[in-house]
Amino acid sequence: MIDMHCHVLPGIDDGSKDLTMSLEMLEIAEKDKTDIIIVTPHFYRGRYENVFKDVLIHVKNLNSQATSNGINVKLYPGQEIFVDKYTLDLYKDGTIHGLNDSKYLLIEFPMDVLPSDALDIIYELKLLGVKPIIAHPERYLYISSDLTGINRFIEEGCLFQLNTSSILGLMGRQVKETADKLLENGICNFIASDAHSTGKRCPNLGTTMKEIKKQYPDVYKSVEENAENVLNNNEIHVTMKKFVAKKGMFSFLFKK
Repeated sequence: MIDMHCHVLPGIDDGSKDLTMSLEMLEIAEKDKTDIIIVTPHFYRGRYENVFKDVLIHVKNLNSQATSNGINVKLYPGQEIFVDKYTLDLYKDGTIHGLNDSKYLLIEFPMDVLPSDALDIIYELKLLGVKPIIAHPERYLYISSDLTGINRFIEEGCLFQLNTSSILGLMGRQVKETADKLLENGICNFIASDAHSTGKRCPNLGTTMKEIKKQYPDVYKSVEENAENVLNNNEIHVTMKKFVAKKGMFSFLFKK
């Protein structure tokens, strides 16, 4: 099983604090049937500026430590990019890369207000050959408070990654309800742990996927295939329909 969003590298962002925690997180992941992790330390200008070339070094070191400790989880490089007006230049100069150096770029935005230039930046990234993956859309207030807010991203051809902690209800009721609605309507291309520690935000992808397989078998099948396609930089073909608001409530009808 492939976890394509995980903050397991030690001491470089708000995820794992040190090597001991990283190894404990990898042990949890292995017991939970995850054997591949694409590590995604934050690239957030002015806060966590983890450039891709440094991520490669960290991945090599942690892979070595995992092997030495008998942990059978293989790590691959990635980043979670906080989008701002410099993102295009950072991509062009190689500071940021896609997951496992693929065309699939994992991006995030502020939780409360979507920047006015966000969709323009996504459009420009696409012109560079990037396939944007929106991290945890269920957590953004401008989506959870009005589900039609996700239509703007669908129109731009974005893919969407939901967090296991959101699906399991560990991030609050509103976030869970939003995640459930996205799952019910097929607006979910990836599920990942977005793990930051050994606590409630641990690498629990396998546990979550057991529930997904029972409730949403089509989603289960597609997210597994999509994660493998990202790892190998293969094309992902999806067609998603948009939410339609009706008389102040959200309809379960769609329009193309």
